[in-house]
Amino acid sequence: MLETPASEQLSEDRPAETGVRDVARERLLWTIGATTLVVVMVFLFLRGVNSSTGPGNGSAYGLPQTRPSPVYDLSEELRARLSIEVTAILEKSSPAQHHAHGHDFGDEYEKQELRVVCAVDPFGVEPVTATTLAEVKTVYAQHMCAVDELGDPWAKSIRVAGPLAVTLTGKEPKVEVPLSGEGYPEHVRELIPPYFLESAFSNYFDPDTLEKARQRFEDGQQPVQG
Repeated sequence: MLETPASEQLSEDRPAETGVRDVARERLLWTIGATTLVVVMVFLFLRGVNSSTGPGNGSAYGLPQTRPSPVYDLSEELRARLSIEVTAILEKSSPAQHHAHGHDFGDEYEKQELRVVCAVDPFGVEPVTATTLAEVKTVYAQHMCAVDELGDPWAKSIRVAGPLAVTLTGKEPKVEVPLSGEGYPEHVRELIPPYFLESAFSNYFDPDTLEKARQRFEDGQQPVQG
């Protein structure tokens, strides 16, 4: 019987060896890809946790560091006065009244008289020509309100946030918050004028305003007086 030359045997074995190498290579590439995906997902998750744990200074907490510049901007003096005014309105409201505004702290808090601490960062007014508080009819602002639940720190409190509109005319101020859930962007557009939408959709919030609210929350200070 003739024996197959050794050179031919090696040639016959090469396709099988190549196939094994290809499979191993595919497994290695898949493992690297999966590992990279997991690392990216963990990074994004941690970034989201940081941005939701409370006030921070700039992008380290996922917050923009620059305030958007709308067509009709506010003076810092009027912004500060409106912040105090709207904060007082929100903090005088009970959790049940906040629910009527469109906030949702949870059913278990609606009938309880728990303290609500808020931060407000105005970004626009109507009429847009207003330069004093007396001239303002409606305030548009970013806000964050937290329920003081049995001494929990700000970072663990139940909070609601986002753009809102507060009408200051009439017997009582009228607070309106876009409906949450499906269609939220469209609800924001229905509530906020087009020339203020960039600010409404921005995550920017004055860090000093947030920090002062956190301190008042954790120190148990009285609500802001307008």
